[in-house]
Amino acid sequence: MRKLTRVKNLIIGLAMIVVALVLFQWPKFGTPMIMLITGFGLLAYGIYSLVFYATMAVHMVGGKSIFYRGILLLDLGVFMLAAYRGAEKLIFLYLMVLLLASGGIDLVRALDFRKQGAAWKTRAFFGIVSILILIAGFVYRKNPDTMVYIFCLALLSSALNRIITAFRKTAVIYIPQ
Repeated sequence: MRKLTRVKNLIIGLAMIVVALVLFQWPKFGTPMIMLITGFGLLAYGIYSLVFYATMAVHMVGGKSIFYRGILLLDLGVFMLAAYRGAEKLIFLYLMVLLLASGGIDLVRALDFRKQGAAWKTRAFFGIVSILILIAGFVYRKNPDTMVYIFCLALLSSALNRIITAFRKTAVIYIPQ
């Protein structure tokens, strides 16, 4: 990982912590902020993926998967922004599905990393944390502020993961000729 990428991950992680703390302080403004943050984030990443596809990935093996991912993320971002008013239950369900997918993928990748002998414990830890946040969300789904707290916990977990990744030493392997 390059130094610029490390600094970018550190800044993004710290910004995520600030947003989570602000949302913890004022949970009544949290639902519209979650929809806006998630919607614009998905929209921006979808546009980024499509631009990356058009400029570089069109010539790569597996480039079509980047194209399809960009279209899917763009659609999900537009969906989030279109459902801005009055769809708290739908957004809550959407957030729970994202937590389930994120936790499941982290756990599967951790098991795969363990088989390969790579560092797997932090990925497994964050996968378990995502699943636990998901379970807590379903237990306390009657509380209207639950979605805000679940989003804040997931944001803090993701920020912590980014910060840990930014400070992790990258292994360099030299292949002799």
